[in-house]
Amino acid sequence: MSKIRFRSGYAKYSDLAMLLAYVGESDPFDPPTRIIVLDDAQSKAEWGLENFDDVFVDVCTFRSETVDRPAFVCVSEEGKVWFQLKSRVIEDIPNAGLYKPTSLKLGYIGGIRQLGSELYAFGYAGQIYRRSAPAAWDHFDLGIVGAPGDEYDVSGMCLSDRTFYAVTRMGGKGRIYSRSGAMWTTEINPSGEWLNAVEADQDGTVWICGRNGTLLKGNATSGFTQVGDPECNEEFLSVALFRGQIWLSSATSLYTWSSDRLSKVYTGLSPGIRSANRLQIADDVLWSFGYDDVLRYDGVRWMRFVCPGT
Repeated sequence: MSKIRFRSGYAKYSDLAMLLAYVGESDPFDPPTRIIVLDDAQSKAEWGLENFDDVFVDVCTFRSETVDRPAFVCVSEEGKVWFQLKSRVIEDIPNAGLYKPTSLKLGYIGGIRQLGSELYAFGYAGQIYRRSAPAAWDHFDLGIVGAPGDEYDVSGMCLSDRTFYAVTRMGGKGRIYSRSGAMWTTEINPSGEWLNAVEADQDGTVWICGRNGTLLKGNATSGFTQVGDPECNEEFLSVALFRGQIWLSSATSLYTWSSDRLSKVYTGLSPGIRSANRLQIADDVLWSFGYDDVLRYDGVRWMRFVCPGT
């Protein structure tokens, strides 16, 4: 039997998540995509499945007065955007991707997020698009966008107060950008390492993680400084702020950063963590999504969800 693995995952609530799956023996970015919904609101977790020919690479949720309930939103590498609503809504980002007639050939889309009241999709060569209205996706990348063939990838975005932040990986070194006006400006990356994720604390502190144990803190006003353990060489893939601590994930481990100390997390599960590519907070629980593992932590107990076929 072919094994199912996960490209990405995202939780709408503490008991409801969506996973973007593929058949494990295939290339992770070959079609089809199996969109799986995990519903843990019942006495026994339920799994729903739908197959798509598109290569959906990321998922988030979207809350707006224009939709009757929060919706899962998936984006494909070519810029197709699918909203999971009562009536199916599919939109297209015209300039995204590589193979559409309207594509600018900058490269694939890799991520999607709601920041403030709007959706943003981002990807290769600094391309960022904002959904300004239903089915209207505008460029939001003045000052960061490159040209076809440029080898850097926007890997994460966040919003702190009224300032946007974006980080990149690939190319010579990771870059940090901020935007509080009409265009993006470059911030100094004191680590020089590729950067994978960025999140903002309520106090205005922005946290960034990346290769070789990189953990940065700061903002566009104060600049960014290196914190973390200089002896750590893990590649941190995701960062989340949960119950007063900074949480970090690498390919196969979780860590916390608190009181200027990096500590490895032991879940007590058997087997231990198999993979941990994304951390996310939903309704005061911490979700960990990996290629082979879906975990949830309520502050006391870890729970593993085993999808049929994994």
